[in-house]
Parts: sequence; structure tokens; C-alpha cells
Amino acid sequence: MEEKKTATYEITPDTDGNRYRFYCDVSGALVCITAPYRADTPEAELMLAWEKEGRTHFNQCRKCGKFTIDAVYNPVVFECTDCAPFECETRYCKSCGAKINVDAGERFCPVCKKKLYYEGG
Repeated sequence: MEEKKTATYEITPDTDGNRYRFYCDVSGALVCITAPYRADTPEAELMLAWEKEGRTHFNQCRKCGKFTIDAVYNPVVFECTDCAPFECETRYCKSCGAKINVDAGERFCPVCKKKLYYEGG
């Protein structure tokens, strides 16, 4: 798989250069419209707009490479929600059945000491 360099985008010509409209690769939401840019090549112009204005608004999925907004990004596993949907915190240990105090943010079972995982994982 070739690594994506930017989020999905459209170019809008302007009197002072080209404006770039960057979109979330998962939701399709318009995330950023840049100021006008000019450069020696179209690729250089795109990368200039992306690095100066676009990139800071996105997370990149470590699995598929999509650029996403926070709402469709699972920061626990650094993947988009297409690759790693949000799941409920576990309430019982899958190994011994002990009840887990979710509010305490426990990561290991207080009874058998095994690592706790999301439900379904």
C-alpha cells in the first residue's frame, strides 16, 4: 500500500493562487480551506498548503493511512474508526469473571491480575 501524503482534497483557483479544501477520509467532512498558495510545481504547492494549514487538523490511521478528524479516530489504538471501531470498556474480567470498577480506570483485573481488554477484543 502506497502511503497517503495528504487527506482527500479539492483545488479551488483564486486570483492569488490555489486554495485547497481538505476533507476527512472517513466522514467526508470539509475540515480546512487554506489561504491561496503558489509554488514552482503543483506537488510542491499541495505539500506547502498541507504542511502549513491542513495537517494540524487531522490524525492519520496507522493501519490504513487515512487522514481523519477526531470524531472518527480511535486514539487508544491510533486507528480510524473504520479499522478500530469504538467499543465499550469491559465491566467483567474475561479470565475470572470478577467485576471491574470502570470509573477507576483499571487496566488489570484486581483478582487474577490479567490485562483487561475492550469487550469483543
